[in-house]
Amino acid sequence: MGSDGVNAWEQVEALRFPGREFDPATGVARFHYALGDLVLTETVDFGPPSVESPALDRVLDLLYVAASTSYYKIAAPRRVELGDLALAEGALPWVRALYHEGLGEFAYRNKLEYVLDLPIDAARTAAGPGWEHTPAGPPLAAVGGGKDSIVSMEALQLAGLDPVLFSVNPNAIITSVMAVSPQPVRTVRRRLDPRMRELNEAGAYNGHIPVTAINSLIAVATSVMHGLGPVVMSNESSASVPNLSWLGRDINHQWSKGLPAERHLRDALLAHAGLRDAYFSLLRGLSELHIAGLFAKFTTYDEVVTSCNAAFKLRDASERWCGHCPKCRFVFLALAPFTGRERLVHIFGTDVFTDLSQLEGYRELMGLTAHKPFECVGEIEESLVALRLLTEHPDWHDAPIVAALAAEVPVPPSDAEVEAAFKGDAPNVVPPRYLEALTALGSPR
Repeated sequence: MGSDGVNAWEQVEALRFPGREFDPATGVARFHYALGDLVLTETVDFGPPSVESPALDRVLDLLYVAASTSYYKIAAPRRVELGDLALAEGALPWVRALYHEGLGEFAYRNKLEYVLDLPIDAARTAAGPGWEHTPAGPPLAAVGGGKDSIVSMEALQLAGLDPVLFSVNPNAIITSVMAVSPQPVRTVRRRLDPRMRELNEAGAYNGHIPVTAINSLIAVATSVMHGLGPVVMSNESSASVPNLSWLGRDINHQWSKGLPAERHLRDALLAHAGLRDAYFSLLRGLSELHIAGLFAKFTTYDEVVTSCNAAFKLRDASERWCGHCPKCRFVFLALAPFTGRERLVHIFGTDVFTDLSQLEGYRELMGLTAHKPFECVGEIEESLVALRLLTEHPDWHDAPIVAALAAEVPVPPSDAEVEAAFKGDAPNVVPPRYLEALTALGSPR
């Protein structure tokens, strides 16, 4: 490609799909992507499968498409050509949404308006699979190391559903969280083409991609390979709320965690792989505050839990919270109404509410300035409810950050708005059996 920076990438006309391979003996899949004359290869090591399933090859088709977003963003060409990759007609709306909405933040930050309507050339389509299967084994529960997946783990365990815990490329933090649970664990290694860093340094585009879509399909493939039940995610209702509007389109940092993406993927799995109810988020009906209240019931994870992205880049699991990013600020805010000061400061290693340098960041969370941060944080309304609860909490009402924010919020949430945050009835597609497991955890307050 040369070293002409972004101008060199403008010569690339399309992202193409030259092919993929899967070795059933080793469980290693390789996905190839072409940008002009440059061919890049992603490797996913599942480990040897324990059962055979005709659905696996079709799930890998969908994973091939999802992982392509990592390679599309290098050059951001004006077309995606699926070529010989034939998908069922019912899976194509998911493909379009994956690019047009899943890459919305990438398009916004790089000012690439055309990505929002990127042509997806599907020259061939495939017939439906000719079968329909509802996975009925133990659920495969994705673990991210934070409060959300911990609540799901505990709900599934307490309900006797015997989840198998799952992670892609687990770091020390995720490994330590899974180690608290007695449940079995499965992990998968995903390896981007090693030339990616060099390409970025040479002027390739970079930015946010729908990574949850990729990890979700890796999880579904793992479930199929081992005869397990549905993949259970832990995405909450606020993940569906966009950060801002740009050119008349909603831009959502968490698109691939939101309900529209979940529905699209479920439709694609049914249409192309014949898998019904193979994927859902257990916590979809709940707010972040509801989940925080449920998490506060379990103290056994206090020494290992984290939701800080900065900490995830570190090798040392003892460094769990940076204490200065939007996620740290929001999680501290969400947990504070349900924990005493001593416990929460112990979890974080610092009292965020005494640090007035964090005030501007909290103003963003409250909707007092700018837009909601491009991070996995809750809705503005949830932050305002949490603030009201803190003004009534003996441990927190006079904390510097709490007092400053309370003075700036013109109208605090009403009693009805506070109650609405804990109803737990947001739209969701959770099967009844799993809803029962969740409700068995009781009230968050």
